[in-house]
Amino acid sequence: MSLSPTKTTSQVQWQFHPHTLLDLYRQQQWEALSETLLNLLRHFEQVTYLQLTPQEHYAINAFVKHFLYLFTQPDYIISDRHVPEFLKLNGVISNLVAISNFRTTDPWLLLLEQQPNNFAKLLTLYSPRNRRQYPIQRFFDLSPRLASLWYCYSFTRYAGLCANPHTKQRLKDLMAAFDNRLDVLVEFHHMNFGATYIDGEGDSRFKAKLNAKIRELVTRHITIRNQPNPRRIGVISGRWFSGTSVYRILQPFVKALQETYEVVLYYFPRNGVTPDTSGFVATYPLPLSNHQFDLSPLIENDLMLVYYPDIGMDAENILLSNLRLAPIQVMGYGHPVSTFGSEIDYFIGGAAVEPATAAQHYSERLILLPGLGQSCIRPPYQPQYLPPATHPLVINCSWYAQKVNPKLLQLLREILRQTQRPLLFQIFAGTAVATRNDFLPFVRDLQRFLPPRSFQVILYKPYSEYMALMERGAFALDPYPFGGGNTVVDSLLIGKPIVTYEGQRWYNRIGSAILKEVGLEELVARSDREYVEKALRLVEDGDYRQQLSQKLQQMDLDRLLFHGCEKQFFRQAIDYLIANHDALKQSSSRDPILIAGNG
Repeated sequence: MSLSPTKTTSQVQWQFHPHTLLDLYRQQQWEALSETLLNLLRHFEQVTYLQLTPQEHYAINAFVKHFLYLFTQPDYIISDRHVPEFLKLNGVISNLVAISNFRTTDPWLLLLEQQPNNFAKLLTLYSPRNRRQYPIQRFFDLSPRLASLWYCYSFTRYAGLCANPHTKQRLKDLMAAFDNRLDVLVEFHHMNFGATYIDGEGDSRFKAKLNAKIRELVTRHITIRNQPNPRRIGVISGRWFSGTSVYRILQPFVKALQETYEVVLYYFPRNGVTPDTSGFVATYPLPLSNHQFDLSPLIENDLMLVYYPDIGMDAENILLSNLRLAPIQVMGYGHPVSTFGSEIDYFIGGAAVEPATAAQHYSERLILLPGLGQSCIRPPYQPQYLPPATHPLVINCSWYAQKVNPKLLQLLREILRQTQRPLLFQIFAGTAVATRNDFLPFVRDLQRFLPPRSFQVILYKPYSEYMALMERGAFALDPYPFGGGNTVVDSLLIGKPIVTYEGQRWYNRIGSAILKEVGLEELVARSDREYVEKALRLVEDGDYRQQLSQKLQQMDLDRLLFHGCEKQFFRQAIDYLIANHDALKQSSSRDPILIAGNG
């Protein structure tokens, strides 16, 4: 029986032979059976199916049937050396079963409950998609090591699970069940980065525990020797290259520092990507390979201050943020969420965006610049101002998959309910559901809320292609509770109105603040009702929509958004921190520090 991918990054032919698997089982060749099953599963880890023919769907059903039958046989023993990889493939197995007609592994969990030596198998098949539930504390009672591996791997596919009410709640339950007996950290960056998308109210407690565990298991063994030079600043980033959202909003800040300080770049090497090293007095790679992190350029350093543009987006900077590399440690809005308990002292934000209650959302002390707390670089795209597609009317939803959640989908469903006009929501999901077969289960979760003809999921595209597709849209909707900044700018650049939903965190206020900067506060919603009403007006009132589009096309965005004046405020903030660090260290105040912006 064979299966070949229809649209993937690979055209590897996949085959399995049921009789071969059954023969290995009958001959009790457990090692060979495990290797064969793992090889078959690795295909689905490496190749993602975006659609299935009836024959391919039949083949997946057949494989899932045989895999679950053999895997849950009580006499089939998995050797210790194979257990970690089966646990690692937990999410792939969950996706594969979700694609099949079986949907979940619940019946097989019930079988395993009655068997001896069942723990590793049960963990392999138990995921947030299961309706069956077990007390996670009991897992750690049985084996802290296996429970730790399973716990970490359970978060790796979070982005494809947040759109489903059941799986999102199970992820919240996982966060709440954090056990201090966790004794190994694997792929923990998914836990850290995903926490806010899973539970924006519980992420602070979860990340505080995770940071403490990182210090216990990893960073307490590392000794840093620092002899600070007041003119020396380090920038540590894994995203310091053109095209990333981090670079787009924070590159002018670093350029401003380079005018008066000796600035050193420490970067995390990525295949096929070259960081922007211009203006730095030195650059050092910090490679992470085979779980070994080369920190030699930082072990002895002369930095007075380190600036992290994007803590949370890479495992490396999450680890480093739990070390004291320099007397002053600062972070920015590259990933606009507090570390909640690392060794970072200050978070540089924007007074025009942060609410009066902002301090409670950060473990770092806030430094508030005048304005947005970020700068804006004009994107490398020349707008065509093409007329939008109208049959159906296309609505841009530039939402990474992790931002798609049940509340948002309910709002889209309500918009559809209140109009007779055919709509197509163009959902730009990025790369998060483009691997390990998250895509088809994600689409199926969206279909729980929306008719299949009413939406299209678009995976990662090069920026010019993404913007060309955006030009098809009549207007855009910003996600909530985790909104966008660069994506709002993208819409304005091509003359597309966008409705934002303002909340109480920077990440759901930045889009609204940008609209206020350009005089479009009328598109800012502050409730579900307003969000739906403003979207419906743009759907039904073509003259109003055209009027806003023309206004945007005639707008001087260079003057309103791309002026770059915020970079001087940023340099003032760094000057202030270096000059006043000793006094600030002695202070117990948590009040935000306001930068006047007057020279």
